[in-house]
Amino acid sequence: DKPLPVKTEVLVIGGGFTGTSAALQLAKNGAQVTLLEAQTIGYEASSRNGGQALSCLHHTLAETVHQHGKELAREMFLAAVEAANTVERIVTEEGIECDFVRCGSIEAASKPAHFERLKREHEVLKEVAGFDTLLLGKDQVRSELGTDAYQGLLVNPRSGSVQPAKFVRGMAEAAERAGAGIQEGVRVKNIERRENQMDGTRFKVQTEAGVIEAKEVILATNAWTGNLIPQFKMRVFPAESYIIATEPLNEELAGRLIRNNRVVYDTRNLVAYYRLSPERRMTWGGELSMKGASPQWNISALRNGMMRVFPELASARLDYYWGGTLALTLDENTHAGMVDGMWYSMAYVGHGVTLATYLGRQMANGILGSPVDNPFDNLKIPLVPPYRESAWFVNIGKLWNRFLDVFG
Repeated sequence: DKPLPVKTEVLVIGGGFTGTSAALQLAKNGAQVTLLEAQTIGYEASSRNGGQALSCLHHTLAETVHQHGKELAREMFLAAVEAANTVERIVTEEGIECDFVRCGSIEAASKPAHFERLKREHEVLKEVAGFDTLLLGKDQVRSELGTDAYQGLLVNPRSGSVQPAKFVRGMAEAAERAGAGIQEGVRVKNIERRENQMDGTRFKVQTEAGVIEAKEVILATNAWTGNLIPQFKMRVFPAESYIIATEPLNEELAGRLIRNNRVVYDTRNLVAYYRLSPERRMTWGGELSMKGASPQWNISALRNGMMRVFPELASARLDYYWGGTLALTLDENTHAGMVDGMWYSMAYVGHGVTLATYLGRQMANGILGSPVDNPFDNLKIPLVPPYRESAWFVNIGKLWNRFLDVFG
C-alpha cells in the first residue's frame, strides 16, 4: 500500500466511469492527478450494469425539448451522441479489451400508444438534431427481435455494447500508464475550503488514510455525493438496478431472439433492458426488482419479465445475478457543473457508460483550460422526500410505475 501523497494538483474522488475518465484525460494532458476510490475501481454500477453504451438521453428528445427548449435539448442530445463516440475513441486509443461493439440499440414499444410516441420521436430526432433512426412497425418487429410482445421498434444505429467492468478498469489502467496516481480502499470523509494559500491549494481533504491537499477537486461520487456535499444531500439519491444472465444460448436461438445483436430496452415506466453477452448469455435487467427484496424475489421478477418477451427461455438455466447502485434525481436529468469551487458530474439515469465517461472528460477539460461541452451545467436539482439510509421512495416509485404500466 503506497502512502497517500500530501499534495496533488487535482484530486478525483470516485473511481467509476466519471472519475477514471477524468483522471485519464488529466494525466494524458500533463496534470498531476490523484484518484481516490473508497472500494475498488468501478465498484458499483460502473462495473455492475447492463453494458449498454447508449447514444441518447434517458428522456426522449421530444420530452427534453418540452423541458428545456429546442436549443438546449439539441445540445444535450448531441452530447449523448458524442458520448458514445468518446467511449469508442478511448477504447481504440488505449487498446482496451472490453468487447466494445457499435451494434445499435432498440427502443421497443410495449403498447400501441407507446409506438405513436416512438413515431413522433423518430420525427423529432430528425427535425431537431438531424439524427436518423429506423422506425419499424408491428409487422416488422421480427426483423430484429424474435417476439410478438411489442407494437413496434425504434432503432438507434449509433449505440454500442460493452463489458463495463473491463472498460472502467481499462480506463483506470490507461490513466495510471499516463501518470495518474490511483488509490483504492481510501474513503474521503470531509472536504474543507481554504483561502489564499501561497501555493494555490484550495482544498484540504480528510481521508481514512490521512490528509491530502489539492488545487482542484472533481466529485465523481455519483450516488454518494450527498454524503460529502450538503447541497446535494436531499437531491441525489441511490437506487439499485438488478440483472440476471442465462447460460450461454445456442447460436441459432440467440440469433433468432436478437437478430442483429443490438442492445434493447422497452418503453414501460418500469423498464426492462437486455442484450446478448459475447458468449450469447441473455442478460436481463430492470423490471420490478427492488432493494431490500430477497434475491429470489428479484430473480423471479427478472425471469418472468424475460419469459413474457421470450417464452423460449423458460427452461434456460440462470447462471448469474447481480446489482449495482446508480444515482437518481427526481427530474431524472444528468447534472454536472461546479459547486463551492469543486467540479461534479452525476445522475446519468442508466446512461452512465457513455455520459459519465464523456462528462468526466469535460470536467477534466475545464481544469485543463480546454473547451468544455457540458449542456447539463448547473440545472436545478429538485428536493426529494426525507429518507434515511434506504431510499424507500425508490421502491414506492417502482410500485407506482408498475401500476401505471398495468392500468395507465
